[in-house]
Amino acid sequence: MQRPISVVSVATAVVLLAGCSGTSDDKSDSTSESSGSATASAPAVASFDPPKAFVTMSAFGVERTEKDSQYTLQAGMVGQTSLVTGLTGVTGRNIAAQGEPWTVPSVAATTTETVDAAAPMGVRLDGKDVVAVAYVQNDKGNGTQKAKGQVVFQWLDATDGKKVAEVTADLTQALGAGQGGDNVVSQAYDAATGQIVVGVGADGEEAAKKGGDVFTVYADPKTQKSTVIPFVTPAGVLNGVVAGAKGGNQEGAADGTIVIADGTTGKITKQTPTKQDYVNPAGSGTKHAYLASNSYEGDDKYNNVLYSVDYASGAVVRTKVQVADEQVSAVTCWGDQAKAVVCTAGASGGKEIIGFDDTTGKKAWGYTDKSASRLVPTVTAAFHGIVYAQSEVQPVLMDAATGEDVSTPSATSMPSHSKDPSTTNGSDMSLYDGKPKSPTAVTQYGGAYLQAASGSNYDFQSILIALAPTA
Repeated sequence: MQRPISVVSVATAVVLLAGCSGTSDDKSDSTSESSGSATASAPAVASFDPPKAFVTMSAFGVERTEKDSQYTLQAGMVGQTSLVTGLTGVTGRNIAAQGEPWTVPSVAATTTETVDAAAPMGVRLDGKDVVAVAYVQNDKGNGTQKAKGQVVFQWLDATDGKKVAEVTADLTQALGAGQGGDNVVSQAYDAATGQIVVGVGADGEEAAKKGGDVFTVYADPKTQKSTVIPFVTPAGVLNGVVAGAKGGNQEGAADGTIVIADGTTGKITKQTPTKQDYVNPAGSGTKHAYLASNSYEGDDKYNNVLYSVDYASGAVVRTKVQVADEQVSAVTCWGDQAKAVVCTAGASGGKEIIGFDDTTGKKAWGYTDKSASRLVPTVTAAFHGIVYAQSEVQPVLMDAATGEDVSTPSATSMPSHSKDPSTTNGSDMSLYDGKPKSPTAVTQYGGAYLQAASGSNYDFQSILIALAPTA
């Protein structure tokens, strides 16, 4: 069995919660929930790289809105900032309650509707921790301007939410006037350059006819340019190189193809046929993108294969997936932002777990649910050599390079802050259900995840739990 992550709660006083949502008439600035900012004399925030034990530091209720639901809200962690994103925008709070919370809305005009949002991504630009977000939107038009579909990318300083860059990709040329997307199918980012790719599902037959059922939108914060790559679903991006998949994704088509494209021009530079019916993005690491594929072979058997593709050369490594009794092309992979990638397979992700050496793209370890001694946990995050996961009863840790269980060390220190994060900036620890869970986002400064609101908390759609590291 995997070893549990040590997560304990902090006893706190209860305070009235300030909501996470917010609006602003100024597109270029964030909205602070109160005045003030972090000072140069603020104490250092506790950090462990990677963290192996956490303390539950804060709980923030995410207010119900007409636009967001449990399916659109997502937790994040960038640098010292815990995040919650949704269709209405993104809110950030320092893990140690240094400075004030900030909120940046997804739209600045009432004529613009956000239909889906990517999960928050952490990048480094000019030495700063930056939150990267992307929104699929419909601009209904204003004055003589026609309606259009668009994807808006924002890069926000994680400390105060101020915009570092913004790019709006107009989908008119690629899809036609008034045509757009309706959901984020996949997403990836290059942490060093801040470049982002999102796979956007076409909204309707006319848009799909011109751009494909899914198309890629690429954006670069430095050049502030965007590109649409039709008929390609992205799996990853590195230094302007996009790796992805194209094909009919239909049984018997056998046309699933791995592609390499130039993000700046949108030109496809290399294609590798797989002869598989389905090829879909699974995730990405620092050197390779990962794609999952399958074809039905009859007799309730599927040929399931994971591919890693090297951004620099386009070389493809093929790894057989052991699960053969179900369609599992929807494999999910987590890069640890270092040298490892871990993937889970199966309709619910619990059939098989595979670890990759991302420097080579080759399988390093793995096992299935048929193992006599180990279960396949639900992976939630990976960071700098550690896999964070959830077993049936508790959070667990695994070594990303070997798959071995990682013992949880005793806390080497408890976070000490000038302010009590459990009672500051709207934290209300009475919202915490007391059941530790594995974080879905991790940095050396902590982690975060969304907890379901209890039955009596009708004002809240979800609860953002922020974790500080103790070992």
